[in-house]
Amino acid sequence: MLSFTTPRVESSLVVKYAATIRPRDRLAVGRTASLIVPRLYLANLFTAQDAEQLSALGITHIVSVLETAPKLPPSMPHLKTLHISVTDTINTNILQYLDTTTEFIRDALSESEKNKVLVHCLVGMSRSATVVCAYLIATMSMIPDKAIGLVASQRIVASPNIGFRKQLEQYYARIFPKPPRSPSRMTRVSAGLAGRLRVWKSAAEPPRAQTVTQSRAVALEVVAEPQRDHPEDQRALDHDENEPH
Repeated sequence: MLSFTTPRVESSLVVKYAATIRPRDRLAVGRTASLIVPRLYLANLFTAQDAEQLSALGITHIVSVLETAPKLPPSMPHLKTLHISVTDTINTNILQYLDTTTEFIRDALSESEKNKVLVHCLVGMSRSATVVCAYLIATMSMIPDKAIGLVASQRIVASPNIGFRKQLEQYYARIFPKPPRSPSRMTRVSAGLAGRLRVWKSAAEPPRAQTVTQSRAVALEVVAEPQRDHPEDQRALDHDENEPH
């Protein structure tokens, strides 16, 4: 895994700074490719169509994040490409493609140490920056804000739109779901006290079931005991039997 120090750049500052660049100047500011992490570049459409720059950088794979597939240099037929058709709007669902783009970049870089990937959109600002941020999140366990901060520190015009930022949060949550919350200390203490109260209550109450059982046993003994005659009654009965009839 790549190892480097992540610059501390607040993503909120990235939005403010990118917004200060006039639209007509964004293409010029981001005209050259920006190295984000070793062998992974972020650029605009002009760079992706410039055979001289691509050759100088040693690019072997290109990810295009545009409405229509770009015309890449015909002199470089060896390039392996991936085209993702999306528009740069806050309502665009780019999340559905992030697994595909991340897998493409990861496979390219792991296939050979000589491979280099260039990700681009029109300006290299929002769509392609989102794709690169998703790769950093998935492969380097970065939270979205840190991924955006790193990309912006390497390319000053990089700034995913608000809708894409929210989808990066969703992408992170899907890859790294939060573990279920364990009971708090107060909950555990309350449960322990409740258990003790139940024990004390059961110990203080008379054993009702046992008392009922004993009462029933006594009643059975009374019913089962044979009836005994009184001594005087027995003598009277003997006298009657001995008298002549």
